[in-house]
Amino acid sequence: HISIKKYLMDISTQRFAMNGRSMRLPPGFRFDPDDEDLVFEYLAKKVLHRPMDFDLPELRSCNVDPWDLLGEKNKEVYYFVKKEERERKGRETLSGYWEECEEEEVMESGDRGCNHLEGRRKTFAFYIGKRPRGTITPWIMYEFRLISSRATRWSLSPLPRGEVGKWRAVKVVVKEENDAEVEEDEQASDESDGEEVVQSR
Repeated sequence: HISIKKYLMDISTQRFAMNGRSMRLPPGFRFDPDDEDLVFEYLAKKVLHRPMDFDLPELRSCNVDPWDLLGEKNKEVYYFVKKEERERKGRETLSGYWEECEEEEVMESGDRGCNHLEGRRKTFAFYIGKRPRGTITPWIMYEFRLISSRATRWSLSPLPRGEVGKWRAVKVVVKEENDAEVEEDEQASDESDGEEVVQSR
Protein backbone atom coordinates (compact mmCIF):
# COMPACT_ATOMS: atom_id res chain seq x y z
CA HIS A 1 0.00 0.00 0.00
CA ILE A 2 1.12 3.56 -0.67
CA SER A 3 1.77 5.55 2.48
CA ILE A 4 -0.99 7.96 3.42
CA LYS A 5 1.72 10.60 3.94
CA LYS A 6 1.74 11.06 0.16
CA TYR A 7 -1.81 12.39 0.28
CA LEU A 8 -1.74 14.54 3.41
CA MET A 9 -0.99 18.24 3.58
CA ASP A 10 -0.78 17.98 7.37
CA ILE A 11 -0.03 14.47 8.63
CA SER A 12 -0.78 15.24 12.29
CA THR A 13 -3.69 12.95 13.19
CA GLN A 14 -5.90 12.87 16.25
CA ARG A 15 -4.66 16.25 17.46
CA PHE A 16 -6.40 19.29 18.86
CA ALA A 17 -5.32 22.91 19.11
CA MET A 18 -5.02 24.65 22.48
CA ASN A 19 -3.56 28.13 22.87
CA GLY A 20 -2.14 27.91 19.39
CA ARG A 21 -0.33 24.63 20.06
CA SER A 22 -1.08 21.29 18.44
CA MET A 23 -1.55 18.49 20.97
CA ARG A 24 -2.64 14.86 20.88
CA LEU A 25 -5.94 13.77 22.37
CA PRO A 26 -5.50 12.26 25.85
CA PRO A 27 -5.71 8.46 26.18
CA GLY A 28 -9.31 7.27 26.29
CA PHE A 29 -10.62 10.15 24.18
CA ARG A 30 -11.52 10.11 20.51
CA PHE A 31 -12.93 12.57 18.02
CA ASP A 32 -16.54 11.55 17.42
CA PRO A 33 -18.77 14.47 16.31
CA ASP A 34 -22.24 13.99 14.88
CA ASP A 35 -22.76 15.07 11.28
CA GLU A 36 -24.24 18.45 12.18
CA ASP A 37 -21.35 19.39 14.48
CA LEU A 38 -18.84 18.27 11.86
CA VAL A 39 -20.45 20.56 9.28
CA PHE A 40 -21.63 23.59 11.22
CA GLU A 41 -18.90 23.74 13.84
CA TYR A 42 -15.73 22.36 12.27
CA LEU A 43 -16.23 22.76 8.52
CA ALA A 44 -17.85 26.18 8.91
CA LYS A 45 -14.94 27.41 11.02
CA LYS A 46 -12.46 25.97 8.53
CA VAL A 47 -14.12 27.85 5.69
CA LEU A 48 -14.25 31.07 7.72
CA HIS A 49 -10.67 30.71 9.01
CA ARG A 50 -11.80 30.59 12.64
CA PRO A 51 -9.94 28.74 15.43
CA MET A 52 -11.10 25.23 16.32
CA ASP A 53 -10.59 23.12 19.43
CA PHE A 54 -9.74 20.20 17.16
CA ASP A 55 -8.21 20.63 13.72
CA LEU A 56 -8.50 17.82 11.20
CA PRO A 57 -5.66 16.75 8.90
CA GLU A 58 -5.94 17.95 5.31
CA LEU A 59 -6.17 15.47 2.48
CA ARG A 60 -4.97 16.33 -1.02
CA SER A 61 -7.38 14.01 -2.82
CA CYS A 62 -10.17 11.53 -2.14
CA ASN A 63 -8.85 9.15 -4.80
CA VAL A 64 -7.26 6.94 -2.14
CA ASP A 65 -7.90 3.33 -1.13
CA PRO A 66 -9.87 3.22 2.15
CA TRP A 67 -7.32 1.08 4.02
CA ASP A 68 -4.68 3.72 3.32
CA LEU A 69 -6.99 6.34 4.81
CA LEU A 70 -8.01 4.35 7.87
CA GLY A 71 -4.73 2.71 8.79
CA GLU A 72 -4.52 -0.58 10.67
CA LYS A 73 -6.52 0.13 13.84
CA ASN A 74 -9.05 2.82 12.96
CA LYS A 75 -12.68 2.10 12.08
CA GLU A 76 -13.39 5.73 11.20
CA VAL A 77 -11.31 8.78 10.31
CA TYR A 78 -11.99 12.41 9.46
CA TYR A 79 -10.27 14.77 7.03
CA PHE A 80 -10.62 18.15 5.39
CA VAL A 81 -10.18 18.08 1.63
CA LYS A 82 -10.23 20.89 -0.92
CA LYS A 83 -12.88 20.81 -3.60
CA GLU A 84 -11.64 19.21 -6.79
CA GLU A 85 -11.62 21.36 -9.89
CA ARG A 86 -13.70 18.78 -11.72
CA GLU A 87 -16.36 17.05 -9.67
CA ARG A 88 -16.84 13.38 -10.49
CA LYS A 89 -19.40 10.91 -9.25
CA GLY A 90 -16.84 8.12 -9.21
CA ARG A 91 -13.28 8.37 -7.93
CA GLU A 92 -10.71 5.87 -9.13
CA THR A 93 -8.00 4.56 -6.81
CA LEU A 94 -5.17 2.07 -7.22
CA SER A 95 -7.41 -0.85 -6.22
CA GLY A 96 -10.90 0.26 -7.22
CA TYR A 97 -13.17 3.27 -7.08
CA TRP A 98 -15.52 5.26 -4.86
CA GLU A 99 -19.05 5.39 -6.25
CA GLU A 100 -21.83 7.72 -5.10
CA CYS A 101 -24.55 5.43 -3.76
CA GLU A 102 -27.23 7.68 -2.24
CA GLU A 103 -28.99 10.91 -3.08
CA GLU A 104 -27.40 14.01 -1.62
CA GLU A 105 -28.89 14.82 1.78
CA VAL A 106 -29.76 18.34 2.97
CA MET A 107 -28.62 19.29 6.47
CA GLU A 108 -30.04 22.12 8.57
CA SER A 109 -27.97 24.01 11.14
CA GLY A 110 -30.71 23.98 13.78
CA ASP A 111 -29.83 26.18 16.77
CA ARG A 112 -26.12 26.36 15.96
CA GLY A 113 -26.33 29.97 14.79
CA CYS A 114 -25.57 29.19 11.13
CA ASN A 115 -28.98 30.06 9.77
CA HIS A 116 -27.50 31.36 6.53
CA LEU A 117 -25.61 28.15 5.81
CA GLU A 118 -26.89 24.79 4.69
CA GLY A 119 -25.02 21.52 4.68
CA ARG A 120 -24.99 18.77 2.08
CA ARG A 121 -23.93 15.16 2.56
CA LYS A 122 -22.93 12.71 -0.17
CA THR A 123 -22.38 9.01 0.44
CA PHE A 124 -19.86 6.92 -1.48
CA ALA A 125 -19.29 3.16 -1.36
CA PHE A 126 -15.93 1.63 -2.24
CA TYR A 127 -15.69 -1.02 -4.95
CA ILE A 128 -12.67 -3.20 -5.66
CA GLY A 129 -11.94 -3.72 -9.35
CA LYS A 130 -12.69 -1.81 -12.51
CA ARG A 131 -15.82 0.19 -13.16
CA PRO A 132 -18.60 -0.81 -13.66
CA ARG A 133 -18.06 -4.40 -12.51
CA GLY A 134 -16.35 -3.80 -9.21
CA THR A 135 -17.17 -5.69 -6.02
CA ILE A 136 -18.72 -3.60 -3.26
CA THR A 137 -16.91 -3.51 0.10
CA PRO A 138 -17.82 -2.41 3.66
CA TRP A 139 -15.97 0.90 3.32
CA ILE A 140 -18.11 4.04 3.16
CA MET A 141 -17.11 7.66 2.62
CA TYR A 142 -19.33 10.56 3.68
CA GLU A 143 -18.50 13.90 2.09
CA PHE A 144 -19.88 17.08 3.65
CA ARG A 145 -20.01 20.55 2.14
CA LEU A 146 -21.55 23.94 2.86
CA ILE A 147 -23.59 26.10 0.52
CA SER A 148 -24.44 29.83 0.65
CA SER A 149 -22.13 32.81 0.66
CA ARG A 150 -23.87 34.82 3.38
CA ALA A 151 -22.45 35.80 6.74
CA THR A 152 -22.61 33.53 9.78
CA ARG A 153 -22.14 34.21 13.46
CA TRP A 154 -18.34 34.14 12.96
CA SER A 155 -18.24 36.72 10.15
CA LEU A 156 -19.76 40.17 9.78
CA SER A 157 -19.49 40.26 5.98
CA PRO A 158 -20.38 37.67 3.36
CA LEU A 159 -17.63 35.47 1.98
CA PRO A 160 -16.74 35.74 -1.72
CA ARG A 161 -18.89 33.47 -3.85
CA GLY A 162 -17.27 30.07 -4.10
CA GLU A 163 -15.36 30.31 -0.83
CA VAL A 164 -18.03 28.49 1.18
CA GLY A 165 -17.69 25.38 -0.97
CA LYS A 166 -13.89 25.49 -1.15
CA TRP A 167 -13.40 22.93 1.62
CA ARG A 168 -15.13 19.63 2.31
CA ALA A 169 -15.17 17.47 5.42
CA VAL A 170 -14.78 13.75 4.83
CA LYS A 171 -15.61 10.85 7.13
CA VAL A 172 -14.43 7.35 6.16
CA VAL A 173 -15.81 4.33 8.03
CA VAL A 174 -15.70 0.58 7.68
CA LYS A 175 -18.99 -1.14 8.46
CA GLU A 176 -18.71 -4.42 10.30
CA GLU A 177 -20.91 -7.39 9.42
CA ASN A 178 -22.97 -6.88 12.58
CA ASP A 179 -23.76 -3.32 11.52
CA ALA A 180 -24.92 -4.50 8.10
CA GLU A 181 -27.07 -7.23 9.67
CA VAL A 182 -28.73 -4.72 12.00
CA GLU A 183 -29.52 -2.42 9.05
CA GLU A 184 -30.99 -5.31 7.07
CA ASP A 185 -33.11 -6.38 10.06
CA GLU A 186 -34.38 -2.82 10.50
CA GLN A 187 -35.26 -2.54 6.81
CA ALA A 188 -37.05 -5.89 6.88
CA SER A 189 -38.94 -4.84 10.01
CA ASP A 190 -40.01 -1.56 8.39
CA GLU A 191 -41.20 -3.39 5.29
CA SER A 192 -43.18 -5.94 7.31
CA ASP A 193 -44.74 -3.16 9.39
CA GLY A 194 -45.82 -1.45 6.19
CA GLU A 195 -47.37 -4.64 4.91
CA GLU A 196 -49.34 -5.10 8.13
CA VAL A 197 -50.70 -1.57 7.92
CA VAL A 198 -51.89 -2.14 4.36
CA GLN A 199 -53.54 -5.42 5.27
CA SER A 200 -55.31 -3.94 8.31
CA ARG A 201 -57.09 -1.49 6.06
